[in-house]
Amino acid sequence: MTPIPGIIYPPTLDFDYLVQRPQQLLKSISELGVTVYFLNHPAYHHGFFQAIERYNQHFFLFHHTEPSYPAATRPVVYYSNPTQVDIIGGYNPGLIVFDSLDEPVEEFSSWQPYYHRAVASADLVLAASDKLYTRAQAINPNTYLLPNGCDYDYFNQARSNQFVPPDLPELKRAVIGYLGAVASWCDLELLDQVAQVFSDCSLLIIGPLYNVRNIPLRPNIHWLGYKAYEDLIYYASYFDVGIIPFKKSDMTAAVNPIKMWEYLAMGIPVVTTALPETQKYSKELYYSSERRDFINNIRRALKQENWENCERRMTLARENSWMARARQMLEAIQEGLRAKAIPGGETLPIPVTAIPYRRKNWFYQGEQVRFRGPTKKYVVPGPKENIREMAISVPTPVLSGSGRETRHLSISGQHPKTFRYKNKKQYGPGECSC
Repeated sequence: MTPIPGIIYPPTLDFDYLVQRPQQLLKSISELGVTVYFLNHPAYHHGFFQAIERYNQHFFLFHHTEPSYPAATRPVVYYSNPTQVDIIGGYNPGLIVFDSLDEPVEEFSSWQPYYHRAVASADLVLAASDKLYTRAQAINPNTYLLPNGCDYDYFNQARSNQFVPPDLPELKRAVIGYLGAVASWCDLELLDQVAQVFSDCSLLIIGPLYNVRNIPLRPNIHWLGYKAYEDLIYYASYFDVGIIPFKKSDMTAAVNPIKMWEYLAMGIPVVTTALPETQKYSKELYYSSERRDFINNIRRALKQENWENCERRMTLARENSWMARARQMLEAIQEGLRAKAIPGGETLPIPVTAIPYRRKNWFYQGEQVRFRGPTKKYVVPGPKENIREMAISVPTPVLSGSGRETRHLSISGQHPKTFRYKNKKQYGPGECSC
């Protein structure tokens, strides 16, 4: 087995905000005994924190601190933002791994001038979907298909959750749920249609608003905003159906949705629009070629489910966990190191000043977004406390105001210990039996 001298991830993502593929892969790799330096890039808040934190035995989180290690150490540099292609050499890499997460078009068009060089200069390219693999492999033959996955053990807990988040609205008998950023690639018109057709159901939307306008506001659509990763299952446990209402575009044609795997881990039926990566699993989920198919598939998912379908979905998710992906990634890295025949050097040292990791729920800033309605706006106000200090609890948007007055979303803090037990919903025969 080829030893790995450690992995460095340049400052790209906020570790505590919207846990994505790089965080999941690197956390899993560290659990396999590889030292990881995650250089944090704070985003969407004005808090300041400078330290090195020890997330686990092998994972170190650097906040406003540059890593220091011997010149003889030549780590693996893993990065996912092609605009960083020119700074990677500064880490003295023994192996460069570029992870192609999204197509460099539309929302990610700023990546386009750097994409070719990032792929061509890497020793190993990882691709999250077939389309990304085909594009990268034409430039660099050392390209490896590594689809997204899920934290199976975490999301499967949603099946046994007994807690009610304090900001959970009163829900109707069936809940159609969405996890993730509400962004420009989401089909909000389709979401509005779903709310109208299924007026006897609740739509529970968990995730921040990103680069969108004119969000539909209906009595049965509940926009709960950003939630910390550790709290997601408290809300997702109420989902009877998980939806992926993405538009058809060049960008979404290359998306392997993480939320698909997370829904599958919970055992709930998944209804998706026409994404090539979801069509592969049409036996385990409800693939919809058109909007009318999406509506009909939600109806089928609510009425035709059974335990065998649940088991099949959970089995597929278990086989596609982030830990499984991490093992595949490590094998590819070891093969790359063998191919380069780099002499064994020192591994990344354990930072002696590292302190134990503590979850930091910053006040994450949001943008103002117009609802469909002349007097309704989505407003994220500033916190009353010093925003340079860490928040103790998760910021939660809650509708306030009534009548003809302008309604706003205000922020209230929550904490898992404030949750209370709930009574499970009752369903009719043949409906949502899993």
